[in-house]
This record gives sequence, structure tokens and C-alpha cells, in this order.
Amino acid sequence: MNSIRINFELPATVVSQAGLNPSTLSDEVKKMVAVFLYEHKRISLSKACEVGCMSQWEFFEMNKQLGISLNYSKSDFNADLEKLSNV
Repeated sequence: MNSIRINFELPATVVSQAGLNPSTLSDEVKKMVAVFLYEHKRISLSKACEVGCMSQWEFFEMNKQLGISLNYSKSDFNADLEKLSNV
């Protein structure tokens, strides 16, 4: 996967007030971006998991903790069932 590196600064007070860990900040920001893009229907569930470097279960749990509902329709469910039946 081709990547674009993004560098930016956050005030230490923001990191502290948000309860973020400076040593894992990069990973936490990737997860937040993935959740944000998914929530706003800019990327799919599988792409959000890829961007956030997490499994679907980890992604589901993160959304649950943040109170974000999943964009998972009946047609998504049926497509997943079809994929599973072809395995």
C-alpha cells in the first residue's frame, strides 16, 4: 500500500487533557482518523480497519466506546454471508 506521511504538532496540554499516551500517539491518531472517515462514510469498514491497523473486532469495540453506530446495512450482511459461503 502506498502511503503518505503526515507530520503535525499537538500541544502537550491537548495530549494530556485528551488522556493520550505520547509513546503511542501515532497509532492512536491513525485509529481516530480511521473511525472519523468511516463514521462520515468516506471509507469502508475494511479500509477503516486497514488504516487504523486493527481487526474488525477492535474497530467495533472502539466505535462502541465512542458511541458511534456502524454503517452496516442488510445488503452488507448478505454480501458478507455470500463471501463466507464461497470459502
